[in-house]
Amino acid sequence: MLNKINRFERKWIYKSGDYLTLINSLIRSNFFFSSQYPKRRVNSIYFDSSNYSSIRQNLDGVSNKKKIRVRWYGEGNKLIKPLLEVKSKKGSETKKESYKINELNDLKFPNFKNLEIIKNVINNKIKTKKIIYPVLTTHYNRQYFISSNGKIRATVDYNLKSIFLKNQSQLDIKKNFSFVCILEFKYATKSDKYVRQNLKEITLRLSKNSKFVNSAFEIPKFYS
Repeated sequence: MLNKINRFERKWIYKSGDYLTLINSLIRSNFFFSSQYPKRRVNSIYFDSSNYSSIRQNLDGVSNKKKIRVRWYGEGNKLIKPLLEVKSKKGSETKKESYKINELNDLKFPNFKNLEIIKNVINNKIKTKKIIYPVLTTHYNRQYFISSNGKIRATVDYNLKSIFLKNQSQLDIKKNFSFVCILEFKYATKSDKYVRQNLKEITLRLSKNSKFVNSAFEIPKFYS
């Protein structure tokens, strides 16, 4: 295992036209955010059971839930240094475990035959009671920020696209969510009071939506 992280993660969804205003709000806020890393393309394959139990948990508002995905960075048509990530969530508190999966490195994607390979490798590593399947992807650009005291990370995701993987005929169809951008705060649980006190300076409404659920179903609702 590469790492194990416990933290709070909070998301807000905006119209993409508000992107520059959002960035300026972060920089001018009491957190005094500045750029942390270069922008990069983030790709994820999400897994679920045959009856979509993970998605149903999100829709039903279940507080204790688990999300399993394979993530890599750069171009989306090949898995480069992919990681297996298992995210467990209780309310807003998130625990994330990451593992290297060298067996899938350089695998072309999306490809129906390779999806079967991916499924078998992940099930062998996870060993869940039920078989899980690759059900959809998300692909987006991410911009990284860090607060002046180094305690709060913020990311802004944009140019979001998704592919539904359960039907072979849909592997070449990308669902486009370029009309939204997604802000996320990530910080240690002990910093929650500090974050809540200073969030008042940024006029945001907390959203329980995730890219995973929004990409699987209808167009995400806007939050402003």
